[in-house]
Amino acid sequence: MLLTKRKPSTVGDILLEEYLIPLNLKIADLAAMLNVHRNTVSAIVNNNSKLSLDMAMRLAKALNTSVEFWLNLQMMTDIWFLENDSRFQASLADVKTLDSLDALKAA
Repeated sequence: MLLTKRKPSTVGDILLEEYLIPLNLKIADLAAMLNVHRNTVSAIVNNNSKLSLDMAMRLAKALNTSVEFWLNLQMMTDIWFLENDSRFQASLADVKTLDSLDALKAA
């Protein structure tokens, strides 16, 4: 398996660097735009919470982007973490494949 060395930009990174800072928005401003509590936005911006489909749809509408843009950012971050988690990789080694199932049935 090819491991990505650099951690991808997170939803929080993009929100902060591409929207909040350049547009001089505060977390509370974005929360008001999204009609959510400021703690919800703060958790995402500070990478303490994963992006939900609901929030991806809100961000897409408010920031004139696509839902897929936000979901892909979250997915790439999730994949990177799992690919770089040695405990998960060790447990993945115990997952049986369809080929091994066929071999068991044939025996």
